[in-house]
Amino acid sequence: MKDFHHRLLLFLYLFLLSSFQASIASSLSTAPKAAHHRCRDDQRSAFAQLQENLKFPVSSSKAELWDLKTDCCSWEGVTCNDVGHATRLDLSFAYGEYGDSISLKKPNLGMLFQNLSFLVELNLDNVNISAQGSNWCEVISHVLPNLRVLSLSASGLSGPLCSSLSKLHFLSQLHLDCNSELSSIPPSFLANSFNLETLDLSYCGLNGSFPNNIFLLPKLQYIGLSENLLLSGQFPEFSLNSSIQYLSLRNTSFSGNIPLSISNLKSLKELDLSRCKFYGVIPPSLANLTQLEALDLSFNSFDGSIPPFQRDGVANLLSLSLQHNQLKGILYSSLFTLPSLQNLDLSSNQLSGHLDEFSDGSSSLVIIELSNNNLSGSIPRSIFKLPSLIDLNLLYNKFSGPLKLGDFKNQRNLEFLAISGVSVESDNRSLAYVQLTTLYLPSCNFTEFPNFLKTQNSLTLLDLSNNRIQGYVPSWIRKTTLSTLYLSGNPVDFPKIPPFVKGNHSTPIYNEDGVSSFPMTLKNLGMSSCNITGSFPEFIKNHETLVFLDLSDNKLGGQIPKWIWNMSLKYVNLSCNKFDFLDQFSNPISLPYSDTLITLDLHANKLPGSFPKAICNCSQLSLLDMSHNQLRREIPDCLGKVPTLTVLNLQGNNFDSISSYAIASNLLSLKISDNRVEGKLPSSLANCSKLEVLDLGGNMIRDTFPLPALKILVLQANKFYGPVGNRGTATTWPMLHVMDLSSNEFTGNLSKEFVQSLVGMQLTSNNESRARYVGENYYMNGRYKESVTITNKGRKMYMERIITLFTCLDLSNNSFHGEIPEEIRILKSLIDLTLSHNKFLGQIPSSLSDLTELESLDLSSNLLSGEIPPQLSRLTFLAVMNLSYNHLEGRIPQGNQFDTFPNSSYEGNPRLCGPPLTRKCNPEVNEPATPPADHEDSWTEYILDWKIVGMGYASGIVIGFSVGYTILSEMRIKWFTDLIRLAGNRERWFNQGQRSLQSW
Repeated sequence: MKDFHHRLLLFLYLFLLSSFQASIASSLSTAPKAAHHRCRDDQRSAFAQLQENLKFPVSSSKAELWDLKTDCCSWEGVTCNDVGHATRLDLSFAYGEYGDSISLKKPNLGMLFQNLSFLVELNLDNVNISAQGSNWCEVISHVLPNLRVLSLSASGLSGPLCSSLSKLHFLSQLHLDCNSELSSIPPSFLANSFNLETLDLSYCGLNGSFPNNIFLLPKLQYIGLSENLLLSGQFPEFSLNSSIQYLSLRNTSFSGNIPLSISNLKSLKELDLSRCKFYGVIPPSLANLTQLEALDLSFNSFDGSIPPFQRDGVANLLSLSLQHNQLKGILYSSLFTLPSLQNLDLSSNQLSGHLDEFSDGSSSLVIIELSNNNLSGSIPRSIFKLPSLIDLNLLYNKFSGPLKLGDFKNQRNLEFLAISGVSVESDNRSLAYVQLTTLYLPSCNFTEFPNFLKTQNSLTLLDLSNNRIQGYVPSWIRKTTLSTLYLSGNPVDFPKIPPFVKGNHSTPIYNEDGVSSFPMTLKNLGMSSCNITGSFPEFIKNHETLVFLDLSDNKLGGQIPKWIWNMSLKYVNLSCNKFDFLDQFSNPISLPYSDTLITLDLHANKLPGSFPKAICNCSQLSLLDMSHNQLRREIPDCLGKVPTLTVLNLQGNNFDSISSYAIASNLLSLKISDNRVEGKLPSSLANCSKLEVLDLGGNMIRDTFPLPALKILVLQANKFYGPVGNRGTATTWPMLHVMDLSSNEFTGNLSKEFVQSLVGMQLTSNNESRARYVGENYYMNGRYKESVTITNKGRKMYMERIITLFTCLDLSNNSFHGEIPEEIRILKSLIDLTLSHNKFLGQIPSSLSDLTELESLDLSSNLLSGEIPPQLSRLTFLAVMNLSYNHLEGRIPQGNQFDTFPNSSYEGNPRLCGPPLTRKCNPEVNEPATPPADHEDSWTEYILDWKIVGMGYASGIVIGFSVGYTILSEMRIKWFTDLIRLAGNRERWFNQGQRSLQSW
C-alpha cells in the first residue's frame, strides 16, 4: 500500500513539472524577440568601407555585395567567431556572380583591413586590387598577422615579392597564381614559414633564382611554380621528413639533375617537370614512390633508361609522360601492365629494340604514344587486346610488317590510330566494328584507297601520304565526314572541270553540278609532291570552308585565280610550281578575307613584276615567302605596316631598292639576299630588336644599322673591309654561334677583345637543355625550316635545318695578320674553326687544346712558324686538320687523332718531319717542348669596326640565326656590330632531336 502511494505522488509530480515547462515555453514563444546581432559595429563599419571602395563591372546590375542593414556575420563570404570578429573573408564568389572581376577604386589595403585584424582567412581571388611593388605584402603582413590562408589569385598584383610575408607565422596556404608581374623573389622569401602547406606561384612572370630552401619546409605539401619561363633554380637534397605531395615546375628554367633523394618524397602524388632544362639520368628510385599518380618529365634532356616501373611499385600511377627527351635502351613490357595506368607517352626519344608480348595488360590504358623512336620488330599482338584503348600512336619507328588492320576489331573504343613504315593489310571488313576519328597511315605501301574507309562514318582526319596510290581520288571520299586529308607524296590527281566522265576509281568522276569528289566539310588539304599538272584546280572554289591548302612541289602553272582570296584560308602553300600571275594582287585593293591569312608561301614560282601591295592588307599575316621568283623594282613600305609579320623571305628576285619603312618591327627572320638592292638599308631595320635571321648577301648595299642579338651571321663573299677590333663601345654577342666572315677584305689583328666578345661561343653543350633547330619557334611548331650555306670541315655545306648546338667561326680568305691570340681558348663550344688564307704569323697557340669540342681546324696558307704544339693531340674529336702552307718545323706530334691525318694536312711546310710524312727527323730534332702554361686575361668589351664598301653580287649571305640580332651602329665610320649566340656541339648532333614534321 505504501509503495502505491509513493508511485502515485511521483506520477503527479512529474505531470505538474512537465505542464509547468510547457507553459513557460508557450509564454516565451508569444513574447516579443529581443534584437541580438553577432556582428560588432567596428566590423560592420570596416565592411561598409570595403564595399564603398569596390568597383563593379559595367555589365553588372548590382552595385553592392551585401545588405548593410543585416547581420554582417551572415553575409556571403564572411565568417565570424563567437564574439563577432570576422575571421574569414572570401570575395571570390563575386567573379562567378558578376561574370567579370570587381576591383578596388583606391587600393589602400592598410586602411581597408586595419579593423579586421582577427581574419585568419582572406580570399580576394579575381578581385583586382592593382597593388604595385612590395607594398601590398608588407601591409598585409602588418595588419593581418593571424592569417592562415591568403589567396590573391589573379588580383592584379605586381612585384617584386618581399620577405615580409615570412612574418605571417601561422600561414598555411599562400595562393598568388595568375599575377603575371610579380617578377623576382628575395632569397629570404618564406624563410620561417614552418607551417606552410600550400604555395602556388604559377603564371606569375617570376624571374631570377628560386630559393631552394623553400622545398625543405617541413609541412609543405603543394608547390606550384609552373609557367614562369624565366624562373631558374635547382633541387636541394630532400629530407626524409618531407611532406610534399604535389610539385609542378612546368615550363620554367629549372635545371640540373634530379637528386637521388627524390626517393625521400614518400607522399608524392604528382610530379610535373615538363618543359624545363633538366638533364641526366632519371633516378630509378622514382619507381618506388608508391603514392605516385602522375609523372611528367617531358621536353627535357634526360638520358639513360626508363626507371623500372613495376605493378607493385606504382600501383596508383595514372599517367606517365616522358616524351621529347633522349632516353635510350629497350622498352620493358611491364609498363603496359601497370594496373592503374591510363596515359603512357614515350614519344620522341631514342628507345630501341623489340616490344615483347605481355600478359595481364592494363585494362585502364587509354593512350599509348610511342612515335618517333627506333623501336623495331613486330607490333606485339598484346596491344590489340587492351580493351580501353582509345589512342594508339606508333608513327616513325622501325616496326616490320605486315600488319592486319583486322587485328584491331575488338578494340571498339579506338578513335585515334597512327602507324607508319609497315605494310598494312586491309579488306572491306577491316575495322568494321571500330569507328575512328583520326587515322594516320603514311608510308604503309598502299597502292589504292583502302575500301574499309567507306564504313568509317566518324573519320575527320585521314593521312595516306607517301604511299604508292595512283590515279584519281575516288568518288566515295566525298561522302565521308573528313575535315583533314593528307595525300602528299602520292601520284594522285583531282578531277578537272567541266566534263562529266563515268568510270571506276581510276577515272575522273564528277556529280551533276560539277563538284569534285572531296567532301564539302574539308578544312585542310595537303597534296604536295603529287606530280599534279595543269592550271589551278577549279574545284577548290566550292570549298569555302578550306583553311589549310598545300599544293606545293607540283607542276601547276598559269595564274593563281582571284576567287581563292574570297575563301577563309589561313595557310596557303603553292611553292615550287610554275605560277606566273597573281590575279587578285594585280591592284592594291583590300582582300576580301585579308584578316584571316596567316601564312603565304609562293616561293620558287615565276611570278613577275612589282611586289603585289595588296598582300600588305593581310593584317594577320605572319609568314610571307616569295623568294626565287621574278619580282622587281622596290620592296614597298607597306610591308612595314603589317604588325604580325615575323618571317619575310624575298631572296632570289630582282628587287633594286628597299623603302625606308619596309621592315616590320616584329620580324624574326629577314632574307633579301641575291637581289640587286643598292644604297642604304632602311632605317626601320634598327627597330627589329627580335631579329634572329638576317640575310642580305649578294646585293650592293653600302650601309649598316644596329641589331643587338643575332645567333648566326654569314657575310661570306662580299666586300666588307677594315678591322674587327677593339674600337669604341663595349659590345658582346651573347647568342652568336655561327659567324662566317670569309672571302671579304677584313684586315688588322684578331684582338683578344674580339674573341672575348663572342660569349655565345663560350658555352658548352651542357648549357643547352635539348637539341633545337634555328627557326623552330617562328611558326607552326617548327615546320618552318631556316637554311644557310656554310663551310664545314673544309667543304661547302647547305644546311636545311640548323641545329643550335653547332658552333663555328670562319674568318678565312681575308687579310688578318698578327698572332692568333691565346684567348681563343675560351671559345669552348667551337666545332669548326677556320682561319686559313690570311697572314697570321707566330706560333700556333697551345691554348687551342682547350677547345675540346673541336672537330675541324684549318690554319692553312698563313705565315705561322715554330713547332706544332703537342697539346693538340688532346683534341679527341678532331676529324679534319689542315696546317698546310705555313712555315712550321720540327716533329709532327703523334697519338690520338694525329695518327689519322693525311700528308696533305702538312704539305707546304718543308721543315716538318715524322709520320705521316716520309721525311724523317734528324736525331737532333727533339720532341716539341710543351709551351708554358696559358694565362687567362680579363675579359673586356669590343666593337666590331667593319667598313662596308658593298655586298657583292655573287654568293654573299648575311644570316642572323635563331634568337639573335646584329648591331650595325652608325658613327663617322660605319660599324657593323652584333651577331648571334648559340652553344654548339658536334656534327653528330645534327641528326638528334625529334623527326622533322612532314613538310607542307
